[in-house]
Amino acid sequence: MIPRTVAVVGGGTIASSLTLALARHGVRVRLVPENLAGAGAAEAGAGAPDRPADLAVLAVPPSRVATVLAHCRRVGFAEAYTDMTGVDATAGRDAADGQATGSADATGSADATRSDDSDYLAGHPLTDLTGSDASAGLFEGRPWVLAPTPATSRETLNRVLGLTALCGAVPVVMDHASHDAAMARTAHAPRLLTALLAARFHPPQPHLLRLTEPDLCELLRPADLDTELWSDLLRGNAAAVSAVLREVSADLDVLLAALEGVDSPDATDREQSRKQLAHLLEQGRDGYAAVAAHHSGRAGGVR
Repeated sequence: MIPRTVAVVGGGTIASSLTLALARHGVRVRLVPENLAGAGAAEAGAGAPDRPADLAVLAVPPSRVATVLAHCRRVGFAEAYTDMTGVDATAGRDAADGQATGSADATGSADATRSDDSDYLAGHPLTDLTGSDASAGLFEGRPWVLAPTPATSRETLNRVLGLTALCGAVPVVMDHASHDAAMARTAHAPRLLTALLAARFHPPQPHLLRLTEPDLCELLRPADLDTELWSDLLRGNAAAVSAVLREVSADLDVLLAALEGVDSPDATDREQSRKQLAHLLEQGRDGYAAVAAHHSGRAGGVR
């Protein structure tokens, strides 16, 4: 099902790009700041639509998805909902609904919350955010993860599939645990490790900076991140990221032992250290080759 009316709740480059992508196909888009979908606005009736949109897209930080979803449902923003961070908002439904119910009690509403999640599907477009300008083509050809729960209705899934089609994205259906593990390995842990490497240059040391090459700047570019947003993302995926970092930590232990052994007076130890170093470097080279072969000339990062 192709949605013809969409409410985009939130702001930023991704929300603006989504609005542009949908508008070029004639979709009626309503861009709603997050504060107009909040508890106070809901009680006052602010931001409530004349009629529900076919689909509402929550372009808000991960920690806000469950609460904003509850309030949007309460004022009847849409027939179906999705987000753009891939979080499982159903996991935080009890707390979010508790807040919404508290607001409902104050206004006397008897139907403040929902008891099911058939109208919700977590989503996560993997976009290239190297530029700061909104673009209608931001999602074209990019993966858009959809993580339905057993409660997600077929109609909700079809609406979100229609959204990805309008944006030119490639839908990838997977469960939440697989999504979180994939993001930890492909985006979250690499960003953290890059940040740790970049921190070696703070405070600035002019004699070192004079020796740096442009390649190093490009290598460290992922460390130039929105700390508030990424702290939120990492809190939401801490377990999966920790698992990847533990793997890296184990390899670092092997690497340190190998480096310490290269000057060993024992020839056998020196040879073993040489082999360990070579093995780790070969693993890194082969991993890079796999990623490079998949992308074959396409540059870009994911959030």
